[in-house]
Amino acid sequence: MKNICISFIVLFISFTINSQEKAGQNRLFELQKKKVEIDINKDIFTSVTTNMYVSQNPQALIVGLFLPISYETKKTKINNKPDEGMEFKGEQKINSKNILLLSGTVIKKGIEFSKQKYYIKQDQNTCIELTTMLPVNADAKDKMMLMKIVHSVIEKN
Repeated sequence: MKNICISFIVLFISFTINSQEKAGQNRLFELQKKKVEIDINKDIFTSVTTNMYVSQNPQALIVGLFLPISYETKKTKINNKPDEGMEFKGEQKINSKNILLLSGTVIKKGIEFSKQKYYIKQDQNTCIELTTMLPVNADAKDKMMLMKIVHSVIEKN
């Protein structure tokens, strides 16, 4: 009798854990389909997927993602261990909102790019990760264009 009770308890726990994992995966899948509101020049940038934009001139990349993690949890994770190759620049105010900023450089096809990741609070359990990449030696006007895009995401979401 004890073995049957234990078996039912183990079975119940495994179903509960499995359903929570599936719910988390479903939430991530749903969030990936959600559009990040952004003001972007479609003459310069090409939309590759729902929230990914690339440009050849200037060479640039912009990716926005809704993440199923709270802003505070993401802040704690970044403080404990920033992404590899990235330096945590702290919590900054942009458009009167607190934003987490990571910055670093990456080399792709022989070109050194400046890479920034911005984390923007959405609701209690969601934040936006906005990643931008632009060559380190980009013109000031291209850097300004990228910052306008960052400001638009923060303002509209």
